[in-house]
Amino acid sequence: MSSFTVPRNVPSFGNPQRLAEDRLWASSGTASRNSRGPGRVLDNVQHSVDSFLRPKGQLPMYKDKPYTYAGSRRIQPHWRRKRSLLGLLLLSTCGLWFFGFFSGDSSTRLGASQWNWLGTSEPPGKKVDWLKRRERVVEAFELSWDAYERYAWGYDEYHPIAKTGKQMAPEGLGWIIIDALDTMMLMNLTSRLSHARQWLSESLTWDQDQDVNTFETTIRMLGGLLSAHYLSTEFPDLAPLADDDEGAPGEDLYLEKAKDLADRLVSAFDSTSGVPFASVILSKYEGKLSHGDDGASSTAEATTVQLEFKYLAKLTGEKFYWDKVEKAMQVVDDNGAQDGLVPIFIYPTSGKFRGKNIRLGSRGDSYYEYLIKQYLQTNKEEEVYREMWEESLAGVRKHLITYSTPSRFTVLGERPSGLDGALSPKMDHLVCFYPGTIALAATGGLTEAEARKLPSWNRQKEDDMRLARELTQTCWGMYKWMATGLAAEITYFNVDNPPLPESAPHNPPEGFDPDPEAEWRQDFDVHGNDVHNLQRPETVESLFYMWRITEDPKYREWGWEMFKSFVNHTAVDEGGGFTSLSNANRIPPVPRDNLESFWLMMAPYRDIELNKLKFKEDSLGQGSSYSMHDFSMREPTYDAPPSPRWWERIWEGFKRDPALRITGKVSSVSPDEYDERVVDGAHYYDLRTATLMTANPNLSRKLKGRHLQMIAIGGSIGTGLFVASGRALANGGPASLLLAFSLVGGMLFCTCQALGELAVNFPVAGSFSAYSTRFIDPSWGFAMGWNYAFQWLIVLPLEIVAASITINYWDESIQRAIFVTIFLLGIICINLFGVKGYGEAEFIFSIIKVIAVIGFILLGIVLNIGGVPGDGYIGGRYWHDPGAFNNGFKGLCSVFVTAAFAFVGTELVGLAAAETANPRKSLPTAIKQVFWRITLFYVVALTLVGLLVRSDDSRLLSNQSAVDLTASPFVIAIINAKIAVLPDIMNAVILIAVLSVGNSAVFGSSRTLAALADQNQAPRFLSYIDRRGRPLMAICVAGAVGLLSYIADLDAQSEVLDWLLAASGLSSIFTWGSICLSHIRFRAAWRAKGRDPSHLAWRSQVGVVGSYCGLVMNCLVLVAQFWVGAWPIDYASKTSAQLAESFFLRYLAAPVVAGFYIGHKLYYRTTVVRLRDMDVDTGRRGFNLSILLAQEEEEKKAWPTWKKAYKFLC
Repeated sequence: MSSFTVPRNVPSFGNPQRLAEDRLWASSGTASRNSRGPGRVLDNVQHSVDSFLRPKGQLPMYKDKPYTYAGSRRIQPHWRRKRSLLGLLLLSTCGLWFFGFFSGDSSTRLGASQWNWLGTSEPPGKKVDWLKRRERVVEAFELSWDAYERYAWGYDEYHPIAKTGKQMAPEGLGWIIIDALDTMMLMNLTSRLSHARQWLSESLTWDQDQDVNTFETTIRMLGGLLSAHYLSTEFPDLAPLADDDEGAPGEDLYLEKAKDLADRLVSAFDSTSGVPFASVILSKYEGKLSHGDDGASSTAEATTVQLEFKYLAKLTGEKFYWDKVEKAMQVVDDNGAQDGLVPIFIYPTSGKFRGKNIRLGSRGDSYYEYLIKQYLQTNKEEEVYREMWEESLAGVRKHLITYSTPSRFTVLGERPSGLDGALSPKMDHLVCFYPGTIALAATGGLTEAEARKLPSWNRQKEDDMRLARELTQTCWGMYKWMATGLAAEITYFNVDNPPLPESAPHNPPEGFDPDPEAEWRQDFDVHGNDVHNLQRPETVESLFYMWRITEDPKYREWGWEMFKSFVNHTAVDEGGGFTSLSNANRIPPVPRDNLESFWLMMAPYRDIELNKLKFKEDSLGQGSSYSMHDFSMREPTYDAPPSPRWWERIWEGFKRDPALRITGKVSSVSPDEYDERVVDGAHYYDLRTATLMTANPNLSRKLKGRHLQMIAIGGSIGTGLFVASGRALANGGPASLLLAFSLVGGMLFCTCQALGELAVNFPVAGSFSAYSTRFIDPSWGFAMGWNYAFQWLIVLPLEIVAASITINYWDESIQRAIFVTIFLLGIICINLFGVKGYGEAEFIFSIIKVIAVIGFILLGIVLNIGGVPGDGYIGGRYWHDPGAFNNGFKGLCSVFVTAAFAFVGTELVGLAAAETANPRKSLPTAIKQVFWRITLFYVVALTLVGLLVRSDDSRLLSNQSAVDLTASPFVIAIINAKIAVLPDIMNAVILIAVLSVGNSAVFGSSRTLAALADQNQAPRFLSYIDRRGRPLMAICVAGAVGLLSYIADLDAQSEVLDWLLAASGLSSIFTWGSICLSHIRFRAAWRAKGRDPSHLAWRSQVGVVGSYCGLVMNCLVLVAQFWVGAWPIDYASKTSAQLAESFFLRYLAAPVVAGFYIGHKLYYRTTVVRLRDMDVDTGRRGFNLSILLAQEEEEKKAWPTWKKAYKFLC
């Protein structure tokens, strides 16, 4: 799947011509939208009894909640506390009402006596007069509208039997009026539209103290106004009014009302995560959490407002509308939905899903619908939406499709307990949007015949159209099964146990036999609580799409038959209009006495719009109006271009994208000007430009929190733990091993905390070197960048050689060069998949390593207590013989160096911060949790190693190379226990571990080299970034250095690799020390500029004191390495040449770093950056901290003590 990015074809928001309009919008008096508060869920229930009992002001729902969903209980009248008595009274009242005690004969309330044409049948063989049928639909709308206008004008609810209205807000929201605007335009009902427009102009105000549902108000009110604006401007001949003519005072009435409403609704997106709150208080511009569902919003709510806000952004030039709704989609995508299917709840506070319930009915439906419609809305430019749609459709086929019994109708079920749970054969009426949407996606809005001629047509689209036809038939069967011919809110199906998979053969009947005993009726089952019909438009919407796309007239006929059933069974006598039904499975039906507002915009009018607009009937092109309602959008007007062949796509991806760099572009400085600056005869390093170059990197932010956490683990667990720990055990003994790793772990804690603060606030390209450049000295930053790149370049061949040697464990006759080739190509290929491919690979590698280490820990405990035959209980035997310490204090110092080497890679989280979607959220957790996990794995695992393996074991003493896996103390411990197979498994894990480190080496070196090249600190060709965002040339350089791995078959390979490793062996110590020093100086500059640390997006938990401790510890490790290098443990037995060789093998990295630093300083004459000159703002990520921190502090107050402690540590 493509990563989620803001669309490239965002409209221009910097047009100077918009300044006057911006001032006009600014004068509207928009208030602050930053406050927070709890909210209540708005109810869908509009039952006759509910209308008597329900508290005033709750909004009826459209798509989101089923009929029986409980409403808000925030406002609880006194009588609701008498639950037992009230429940009995309510039950009795409902029973009497259901059986008609109050309403008498329902046939006196409902009837179609005024519709004489219902009783006339068309002569067989005569061509259907569709123009006349369309006029019947117009008459139905006119009757509904006129009744509302006569009895409930201006009210948000209309009860056609009682002929009364009711408001949902103190002054009304225009719920019915706005929902019908575009329908009246399409039907050319000028006088009625004029009356509605007058009400909007004179009576409608959004400045009301009312909480409204974000989703409902967006798709109905905002969408209705935008749709009306579009039709009135693009098709002025439809219901023409002088008031909205160009230049008239009311020209932009619809847009002005939409803009005012949107400014209030957009406050719902001011959540911590960017996922919108469930509701908004209009007058306060304040989003509110859902009162139920633990404060979670429905996934459909969060992801079914994008079309409206993005179109408004296009109209007004206000980009933040676009950004807000795109962010919500990004957060959902970042959750990593399994097979593209998302749970139906998501927390706006955290952006995480709540529960596992998967369904395409209420609360989940329109998420999937808007995927493909957003792709079409942006002229097919945003492939991510198409890919998300295709992935979700494949997931539906895999997990949700089954077949009924005995007739084998296609059923789209639910997974209430998640994808691993049982399938529920239940279909909400809401699900029936899906077949039409599938057809729309498969053809791109063309007819099926036209789409089949395109090169892009394939077998998959053929299967999609088949599925669309089958599901449409099932949805139509839901209507035919009911006594009135009007579908129930929910239909269940009888299926096999276990349910059949989507691939199972099936051949349902083509028609629906009207015989009450027909076999097909056994497939359907409607429960007593689900027999209501809410005049929903989902099925007729799909029928419309299917007719226009397939050109099969049966779908048109089904739509007409459905319309006749509505007229016959929901029409109210005495000109009352139409009502929804409480029981649609009896004749006469039981009415609900409520006109659903979407009845006035439901899909039958689409049959009219194509003819009123006089477009040809056999095209979907411009015929579908740009209705911003939930079930419509403007289809594209051009044919899809032929898809490039697979090799062409690959080749195109490798081409350079001049718009992409690892670092940001600085428009004020040309590349040539930045390349070489001379001031007063001396070379000049422009620190300001370098800071700008590293700020706002153009890397795609594809890494997620799980990737980030596993990257740190995967980049550090390798030969340092599995192999080098054996040499450390031999040199220092088990106590030194435990003590050194614990102390270095503490040093890493302080270092990672400092890194976390810097990386969250400054997720810049070139991470470590950039921090050193701007906070210490540009020359030191240059040295650190090359030091770090050189380290990872050398680690790659080292790890590949280690992996090839591991293969010899099973067969020593195999040529290592064979596997060197395989491993090197595999690592390069992984990195050619981009950062997300790297992240996924590390995620898998690290899971395997973590499981292996945990398994070893459990096994080690069993072995130590004598759980297997052999030596029996071991306990601390080897701590006494041969002893806890070897070689005294010098042995301990030598283990310090090994421990530091073993933790190399932990800092990769900082380098990856620039490619992380939300560093403020994911980095702190990753840094804290990863540290504890690594410390736990290292310390506990190595403690057991010290208990199970003697420090004087000859196999440890034979370990003379960092890549000699045969001396791994982990393998030795298992071999000593004489457990078959496990040594092989452990060696396989070690193989994966070293390949994981090699993978990290390519990632770390390529990103650092590309960032250095962009700052003119490395050859310019290394800045080559291809069209998929990969630093291609830098990856190639890393691969070229990896060719050194072919020395694996040489006798001197160990000696060569030791010298290569020596050149970068201390690089991590320098890197870690620089991170701590950068943090210290950053905090000093922050204070010097009068800033308070509380204003930072995230702060180190150990503060500056921890950074001082980390810096001192890093310096002590350097001193210890110097001592051990100059006077090794066995220095007395070495010659002078051997001592010199030993020193440089351990300390060669220091002069290399010094050479980089001194050379750059002599050339540019840089100085240490003074505090007053230090830039602490450029590149700092903005988070609306005043709002965010206040909300988080409020949330923390409610945390129990254990959670506060956990969050502090993890």
